[in-house]
Parts: sequence; C-alpha cells; structure tokens
Amino acid sequence: MISKLSTALFAALMVTVLASRANAQFENQKNYAGAHIGLSGVGSALTLGLDYERGITNVGEVGPGIIGIGGLFDYFSYGDNATYGGTWTYMDFGVSGMYHFVLDNKKLDPFLGLVLGYEIASWKWNTAYSGAYSPTAGGFALGGSAGIRYFFTDNLAAQARVGFGFYILAVGVDYKF
Repeated sequence: MISKLSTALFAALMVTVLASRANAQFENQKNYAGAHIGLSGVGSALTLGLDYERGITNVGEVGPGIIGIGGLFDYFSYGDNATYGGTWTYMDFGVSGMYHFVLDNKKLDPFLGLVLGYEIASWKWNTAYSGAYSPTAGGFALGGSAGIRYFFTDNLAAQARVGFGFYILAVGVDYKF
C-alpha cells in the first residue's frame, strides 16, 4: 500500500512539473489540503497522513507573514518481532498553528509552527499471547514543524517538512482552494 501511495504522489508531482508557471503563495482565507508520507520518530516506521490548513491573517497584521491554522492526521504501524512478536499501531490527531513567511518568489511558501494533538497507541500480539491482552494507550502530544511548499501551479504544491512529536520527516502534495 505504501508503494502504491508513493507512486501516486510521484506521478502527481511529475504531471505538475510540466504545468504552467505558478504565482501562488500562502494566502488569507484560502484552504490547503493534502496527503503526505513521512518517517515517524517511533520505530522508524513510515507514516501516512492527511493535513489541512487555512490562512487567517493578512500580511502585516502579525509581522511580515501570515498565520494559518489547521489539523492533521497521521497513521503508522510497525512490527517488533525481536522483543515480543507483535505490532505497534499509532494514530495521531492534531491542530496546528503555522507562521508563513512571505517571499518575493511566489512559488515558495516557507513556514514554521506548532502542533498540539492526541496520540493513540495500541499493541497486538503475533504470538501465543494473541487472545490474552492487547493494550491501548493515548495521550496529548506537542510537536513542531518547519517546512516549505513549492507551487507548480496556482493550486497545486509539493511540500516537505521536518519536525518533532508527530513525524520527523514528511513529503506530500497540497491542493489550494
């Protein structure tokens, strides 16, 4: 499934590389939604996620940039066969606040921000313990993110992020509407 998603994301990026010139940076009252694939900070598992953001300020209202608020969802799972023979599964839900820096190059959208979320972790045994016990736990988590979007068209952008708390590295595609 991850290879199919990676192939689809790559194909979407390649199609947009040939598209018209973009003149689209992060804007107030616009929505940005997309999907990403990343590397989690737990077990080096690949994450699959969705993100959404909306611009809520104009340039000059809070410094020279624009503030956006939104949300994200990440899912990842990995096996721990060396210790107990089981699988960890994580689901993260979060709300984000990002500060977008305005540049002369309208194709680029650099940003920096925080995410406050809730993480659900569960364990499933793959051995004789299977029916005995499958614990689930959850808790609040704080994360941070620094990233950049590159707009191929006025409405389609690639994104790359580094962070802590939810994922340590992620790449994806966002659509502006």
